[in-house]
Amino acid sequence: MDEQDSHIALTRVIAQITAAIANMQLYSSAHPQIAKYVEKAFHMLEDGLKTRPELTIMLVGDDLVSDNRPLPAESAYVANFVRLLKKKTIERMTFVAGLTKSEFQALVLDIAAASAPVRSWAHIKLGKVELRVKEEQQLAPGAAGGQAGRGALQANDLEQLKELYLNIRKFKKIDIHGINDIVSRFISEFRREINPLSILASVKSAHEYTFTHVTNVGILTMTQAEFLGFQGEHLRHIGVASLLHDVGKLFVSEEILSKPGMLTPEERKIMDAHPVKGARYLVGHDGVPKLAVLAALEHHVKYDGTGYPSIRGGWQPNIASQMIEIADVFDAMRSRRSYQEPHPLEKIIGVLRGGSGKAFNPLLVEHFLQMITR
Repeated sequence: MDEQDSHIALTRVIAQITAAIANMQLYSSAHPQIAKYVEKAFHMLEDGLKTRPELTIMLVGDDLVSDNRPLPAESAYVANFVRLLKKKTIERMTFVAGLTKSEFQALVLDIAAASAPVRSWAHIKLGKVELRVKEEQQLAPGAAGGQAGRGALQANDLEQLKELYLNIRKFKKIDIHGINDIVSRFISEFRREINPLSILASVKSAHEYTFTHVTNVGILTMTQAEFLGFQGEHLRHIGVASLLHDVGKLFVSEEILSKPGMLTPEERKIMDAHPVKGARYLVGHDGVPKLAVLAALEHHVKYDGTGYPSIRGGWQPNIASQMIEIADVFDAMRSRRSYQEPHPLEKIIGVLRGGSGKAFNPLLVEHFLQMITR
């Protein structure tokens, strides 16, 4: 089943589910017509899961998204399903191969029930992000730096990342196993429902901006990717890509990176070359996923194709690069630098919203802002 067929099938599944629930307002849940709707939806899902390990629907703002594309918003069934998910506070629904009819029937009954919670099952995974960040944390990034314990980035992780970047600066071989270890630890924290923004706050106590920034971008990017349904190897590759996206800046002098005023045309040319330098460096290393090379090249290419480097032919950056771009801007604006005080949260939100549809993918912006403003 290709992406277009998947969208058509999921839209039809949603139509059957909403029709079944609507009829439950009129008839008993055991009514033959309701059973017919549920049966049809189940077999559609069953067919879809024969060629894919899972199918995921995500609620991003008022849109239902699958495979990083919205389902048709003009469909009344989709709009009704959005209202049902919001009522039940469900933001992600994943159907896994092996789904049984009894599991699916129970799901439909739970959604239709006035007050009962919707349960997860072995082959139905439900998700909701509970991420909160207070504005004072944005204004004082180092405030939580002394906290330890669960959710705090371990000092050796930051030291390991620092050593990695220093070795890159010396053109030494990348320790891809070390990066994978860091990514795995972050993912493990997410699985235990640790708030990744608490990790972000503790990281900001360190003074080495380059290392803390890429770490924070990694945390924010992996969090969003995990909620959007990326799993397993795909999620790990996104994690590695996010931690390596800015390696090209290691080949730019500190004088240019930390310059408080405007860059000269020659300095700007050097700065704008860092994505290409980073991609060229990574492409020659065994074990580095291709996605990391792509993200290093694309993380300053905007959603509408502008930015740098200039790539012709209507090029649109990979979704991982798009997530990294949003996380990069957010953390850069909230950070205290030699030439910049942290920006207020309202201003950062304004920049992201102002760039939605141009610099940034609008669906990703909406989801990201939901994460940080709950």
